[in-house]
Amino acid sequence: MQLLDRSRYVALSLACVALLAALSVGAGDVGHTAAAASPTASNSSQVFGVHPAQQGSTTLPGGHFNFALLPGKSITDGIVIENFSDQALTFHVYGADLLTAVGGGLAPAQRTAAMHEVGTWITVAAPTLIVPAHSQFIDNFTLTLPGLVTPGEHLGAVVAAADVGLTPQGSAVEARTALITVVTVPGVAHPAATLSPLSASTATSGQLGFSITLSNTGNVLLTYTGSVVINDGHGHGVATLPLTPVNAYVVPGGQVPLAAVWKDAAVASDQYAAQATVTILVAGTPVATLTSQSLPLPFTSEIPIAIVGGSALAMVLILLAAWLVRRRIRRSRSRVARARSALAGRLSGQT
Repeated sequence: MQLLDRSRYVALSLACVALLAALSVGAGDVGHTAAAASPTASNSSQVFGVHPAQQGSTTLPGGHFNFALLPGKSITDGIVIENFSDQALTFHVYGADLLTAVGGGLAPAQRTAAMHEVGTWITVAAPTLIVPAHSQFIDNFTLTLPGLVTPGEHLGAVVAAADVGLTPQGSAVEARTALITVVTVPGVAHPAATLSPLSASTATSGQLGFSITLSNTGNVLLTYTGSVVINDGHGHGVATLPLTPVNAYVVPGGQVPLAAVWKDAAVASDQYAAQATVTILVAGTPVATLTSQSLPLPFTSEIPIAIVGGSALAMVLILLAAWLVRRRIRRSRSRVARARSALAGRLSGQT
């Protein structure tokens, strides 16, 4: 049985230790007041900061939590909350699922959101507390795995959210800082992903936009690289467009929408086709390459000309057909008139 590799989370920690978001929320009830203590560091550009309680005292990568547990087992740890401001701050501390954010990156679920995995496994000792100015507080938490849980990596976060001010309208402003919590359940690593069908649309005049969605169907955290290749009618590549966002994290069970733009679509003069290729990576190592269907592109600059030309030709054919019908009607009427005149003459002679 293979244990999943956890060494790559140094980079993940550096990228995602401080996930900040400004949100308009209502003020909550204050439930716990932290004892005053001198913070370990001060940063005038930050209102508050967080770090793991055992940071620097273990051999695990710092800046986040990384646990390897068997189903049904528990572990206790703590998060240090430091108030750098000149006033007491009210904090809400909670466990959250970690989600793939819109536009790439990772973000913890909101406190009021329904949690489904790691967010439900974390129990915080003091969910609501007050930390005095220039003080810190260690808030312990317990993480308990359910008896039935799939092998692989499960990603969540321990979040500290503080009321830091008011909007001009009087609503409370809440800032969040999250520490990623990676829970590894022993088992076989299974990196896997799927692509949705590639689609295209007119982005702006003379440009084409492409979109496709990458879904993580395996049990490990993925990154990726990808592009859309434009081929002409002979199969020759004419453009390679990078898919964005570039190299974002995709959590197991998560997905990320990808996009590319062909800015030179207006110069196209042939029938073209597009195809997306995405390589998924685990710990920076490519493990699989996914390819979309080949998408014909009916949006080249020749198509509008053809449409206009075709419309004009159709109009000419319609007018010609109408003229021919009218001509035949006139000829038929003329023959009928001559026949009637001849018949009238014969009848007159008989009389």
